[in-house]
Amino acid sequence: MPRPKKWRKVCRMPRATEFVPIGTEYCSEDAVVMTVDEYEAIRLIEHEGFTQEECAGYMKIARTTVQQIHNSARKKLSVLLVEGKPLLINGGEYRLCDGNEPYCGCGGCHRHRRGQMSTEKGDTFMKIAIPVDEKILETSVCASLGRAPYFLLRDTESGKDEFIVNTAADAQGGAGLKAAQLIVDSGANVMLTVRCGRNAADVLKAAGVKIYKTESTGVKENLAAFQEGKLAEMTQFHAGFHGRR
Repeated sequence: MPRPKKWRKVCRMPRATEFVPIGTEYCSEDAVVMTVDEYEAIRLIEHEGFTQEECAGYMKIARTTVQQIHNSARKKLSVLLVEGKPLLINGGEYRLCDGNEPYCGCGGCHRHRRGQMSTEKGDTFMKIAIPVDEKILETSVCASLGRAPYFLLRDTESGKDEFIVNTAADAQGGAGLKAAQLIVDSGANVMLTVRCGRNAADVLKAAGVKIYKTESTGVKENLAAFQEGKLAEMTQFHAGFHGRR
């Protein structure tokens, strides 16, 4: 009987999952592939200054396993630097932090950094994100989360609206996941959308962002419906798409 997998805890997904050397043509077949758990070991040890023992504690694995993961990641970094190859970050045996630990000392979990803001009715603060086609309120909710040109952010505390450019819209792959990380980085704790991929949903949920399914096409109508408690929390997520659509 095979031994069960020991999942590695990851606090957050990388902000960028593709790196291409300037002056070279992108080719996924030539890319060095670093797993998400390898990225997390590099982030904690090299960027945050953790010891291997501290990294093991946060990733919930043995120190010897951390050493193996870290060595593998460093080897891959040396290959892409010396040979000028592109880098892709995906896959691996990991699970995103669910935000339920009493503290998050690694600085990665946005849910803890935002103070675990609740989104229940009656709370004093919510920041709502919606994928939109145009930078006006009288527009439609974009049917594609990852390829939406913009996101509308509504701060219910101040009553202000802000439009941000979706920098993931032109990504060659993983647009939904990158867009989800952009939403998390914006500080939103509610997402209203037509549909959402599984990977993007995992990123949003790990950061404490609640996802609600829109009922009509209009942005203003959906904002009103949500604040009246008429939108249902999303429970079904599609498998995701590869490449541009």
